[in-house]
Formats: sequence, structure tokens, C-alpha cells
Amino acid sequence: MASKRAMTLADILPLLARDDMGWHIDYRGVRLRSAFQPVVSVTHKRVVGFEALLRATNAAGEAIAPDTLFARAPAKTIALALERLTRCVHFANFSEAGLDKGWLFVNALPRLFKTGWPYSSYIDELCAYFGLPHSRIVIELLEEPAADEAHFEHTVESLRRRELIIAIDDFGTGFSNFDRIWRVRPDLVKLDRSLVARMAMPGADPQFATQLVTMLHRAGAMVLGEGVETDEELMTLMEADVDFIQGFWLGQPDTSPQVAAAQAPALVDAMWTRFRARTGSRPHAAIDLRHFEQAVSAGAKAYERSGDLAPAAQQTFAQPFAKRVFLVDELGNQHEPSITRDPAPESERLSPLFPDAGCNWSRRAYFKRAIAAPGRVTVMGPHYSLTDGKDCYTGAVTVEFGSRRQVFCVDFLLDMPSPEPPRDQ
Repeated sequence: MASKRAMTLADILPLLARDDMGWHIDYRGVRLRSAFQPVVSVTHKRVVGFEALLRATNAAGEAIAPDTLFARAPAKTIALALERLTRCVHFANFSEAGLDKGWLFVNALPRLFKTGWPYSSYIDELCAYFGLPHSRIVIELLEEPAADEAHFEHTVESLRRRELIIAIDDFGTGFSNFDRIWRVRPDLVKLDRSLVARMAMPGADPQFATQLVTMLHRAGAMVLGEGVETDEELMTLMEADVDFIQGFWLGQPDTSPQVAAAQAPALVDAMWTRFRARTGSRPHAAIDLRHFEQAVSAGAKAYERSGDLAPAAQQTFAQPFAKRVFLVDELGNQHEPSITRDPAPESERLSPLFPDAGCNWSRRAYFKRAIAAPGRVTVMGPHYSLTDGKDCYTGAVTVEFGSRRQVFCVDFLLDMPSPEPPRDQ
């Protein structure tokens, strides 16, 4: 077969062969097969799709890693042929499974997105031949540089117009960055296995995972954590509000999608049981935020009676997690230093941030909410405290003293040790 032109579906279909392990293709001494790994929606508590994984073997039956197979391709035309052959095998096996719902995830290499490549027409042919709507196909773009980023983006847009779902794969490694997220506007971003493992390491800040997922959501993308293998990785992703999970925790890939997903319902139930036990057993989980509201309200009333922040702060510190009390004006400006429970010596490294008088907090959500609803206590968080270098909640309420309206604010740190109860005399 000529190697100077891209293979068409008409060229490929005669190469398809079937045995008891499903459809496969032999090409240049390599056998190409499919295996499927389920993708679970955490919220919907069910399998919503399958990633098609390439299983390649040489003439001796020895496994060849997909990365190795494509890296050894002697020319770009051979790499393109391998990708098209692989995709045809995946479509054939997935179609034969007869699933009436669910996405099919297939990989695509950006370096093969070149001028003149009729990529979109090939996808159209596959969908039409195997009876799979475009809306059920997820194209995973591996995170690597494309030879021509502008043309790459144009090709992606062409795929999007066909109602194909666009995913960025392997986010968190190598070439991956938010620049491509902003430009490509994917429907879905897959967090790389190595990133998932780092986020779940002992001592890792859980808010990092949460904020990363939040940023991707705000960029308009759904988020999938891949390569999930341990309970800790799973719980970290669930707490971060990841939409989908995928990995060996759900079982091994299989040539049959139904077999690969057989244990998923029981595992999803176990997943949620562990999540409820984990979040319910934490010390701060039992804290009622109404206690924070009561502390803010008590301190604010004390300030309105005296106009003195010091006794108002002491009233507030009756709540053991209250760390800091401060006042800001209607523009968000803080005119006097905060009053802190058991103030620690100022850090030399953070000395440019002290004293905190002169700060403006008008960008904070708690300030905006307090100004918008005068007299109502609001507690917002968690958010990053510049003073403590950790996450905190902040309660705020407008107060009146004389002719001035101000916002009375209290920072609460959930990892502060609770004071010991007084001993009997």
C-alpha cells in the first residue's frame, strides 16, 4: 500500500480481523488491539464513558508501549497510519459492544495536526460507518507542542463544529500550561497521573487541588482525574470537586467495556461511603459556622456600644477558632492594626506585609457581602490569609458608631488548637 498518502477508511477496513479477543489489525509486524477503561462521574455515580487504550504486540507476542510504537515510526506518514488504524480498531470494538450511551475517549497527537491532513473527514467517516454520533466521541489532545499552533487551533475548532468533545490530556506535565487552555477552550481537561499523585501526597495542601479544579471550571472545562490508584488520591480528587475519575482503583482495563465496568457500581458506592466517613471524622467537620456568626455578632455589638476595638476583640475571642479582629471603612480601607489572639513575633521574611494598617480589603467576598447586606453577618471561605499563610474563614458585618458605618471583620483559623478547659479549683 502506498505510504505517500494518508490511509483512508476504505484502505483500512479490509485490514480489520476478529478473534475471541475482539477486532484487531496487523500492520508492519505489529498487532493493534483495544482495551477499555471506564470513566466515572463522581456526581452522577455511574460510568459515563470509556477510554480506548492501545494494546500493541510484536510478532513474538511481546507488548509494545504506545509511546514507543509511535516514537519508532520511521516517518510522519507511518505515525499517521498507525493512529488511523488504531482509531478504526477502537471504533470497531466500541461499536460492537452495543452501548446505547456513553462517551468514547480516543487519543490524538498534536504533531500530526498539519496542513492538508483531512483529519475531520476521517472522523466523519468513522462515525458514519460505525454508527456513533459525533457527540459521543471525546478527542484527547496529548499535551505536547504542535508543529503549527495556529493550524492546530484551527483544526480543533473544526472538530468542535462537528460537535465532537475536545479534551486536553496529561495536564500537569511537560508542555501543559494554561495558555493552551485559554486558547483551545477544551470541553474537558484530564489531570495527569503524576499530578494527581503529587496532590495526594502527605503534607500536600488540599486547597491546591481545589483551586486548580476551580480555575479549570472557570475556564469552561470539566475536569477528570486520571490514573487514580489509591484511596488517598480518590479522596483528594473528590474533595477538590473533580467531575470524573479514571484509573486502576476502578479495576483493570479490558477488551470488553462491559467487563471493564462490571465492578464500578459497587466501587462507586464504596467511594461515597469512604468520602462521607473521611469528611465526617475531621475535627473541623463538626464545627457549626453559626458559632462563627454568633462570635462576629457579639464582637460587633460590643464595638457599637464602646467604639473601642480591643474589648470587642476579647468578646469575639470567646470563640476558640477566632484568630484576628479588624475594622475597615466603607471603601475597604483598614485604618488601625488588627488585634490578634496571642500574637506571634512578626516573621522577618514577611516583614514587608506588617503592620496591616493601611490595607484595602474591598476585593474580598466577605467585604462585598457585608456591604451589600448591611447588618447581616456573613461568613466566607476558605480563602488564603496573607497574614498567616494558610486558609481561613472570615466573618463580617456592618456596624454603626456615631455617623460612621464600618465593617467589623473576624478571621477564623480551623487548625488553631482549642484552648484547654479550666481546671477545677
